[in-house]
Amino acid sequence: MQILIGNQPLRIEVTGKAVGSTAPAVVFMHGWGRTGDDFEDLASRLVIDFPEYEFLRLDLPGFGGSPFAKPDGFSLDDYCITLLAFFEKLELGRVIIIGHSLGGRIAIKFAARHPERVEKLVLISAAGIPYRSLRTFLLGLGRRLFQTVFYAFGDLKSIVRFRNLFGAIFGSKDYQISHGALRDTLKKVLAEDLRPDAAKIKVPTLLLWGARDQITPLRDGQEYHTLIRGSRLEVLDSGHFVFLEHPEECARRIASFLQNR
Repeated sequence: MQILIGNQPLRIEVTGKAVGSTAPAVVFMHGWGRTGDDFEDLASRLVIDFPEYEFLRLDLPGFGGSPFAKPDGFSLDDYCITLLAFFEKLELGRVIIIGHSLGGRIAIKFAARHPERVEKLVLISAAGIPYRSLRTFLLGLGRRLFQTVFYAFGDLKSIVRFRNLFGAIFGSKDYQISHGALRDTLKKVLAEDLRPDAAKIKVPTLLLWGARDQITPLRDGQEYHTLIRGSRLEVLDSGHFVFLEHPEECARRIASFLQNR
């Protein structure tokens, strides 16, 4: 189904009890460039153990069936505002959030800002911890170089061309293939270091990570584990999409975490 939050359309798919029931709600939030369909298998497994729950698979704004309502894209604040309005529109109480990568990034920000709306948190290979690499160092150096040289001559067209070239060479694959509002969104969300937000989280939190994750490496999960008091870190032999590589095992571990009151 698709609902309207203000002027922002959101596509959601429901597994289990119908939206609006009194059952606990589990909200899935996917990673960059993905959709809520990623969680179809995981939701179908969890509903066996929790038939009274409602499982909501959300297409985040900018992806799948949820086009951006803003021409300049979304910041993490925008995502949190939309998520809160979504919960209020569906009259959801405290929810369980399961977020992967970008979805985990948003979940961390939301849980830090609205702890009263979150019962439990499952972070799967969550993004949000920046680290400096040779590529980011060279990108920063290049930016300072062209700003110094080209701004001195006032050649704005050359500035734009050089900036785009440098972004294409050293930018991430996501940056290279994104345009317009999507690229603006990527720049906004990547600009935030979520370690201070993670340190504010007090709700029960399960961290699921792949030992071979090259996108959000295991050291990120270990750092989140240190920052989020009382969190549980569980590591599987997989890459970034641990819940797709090991759906049965992930469902078992999440179910165990949800059953533990």
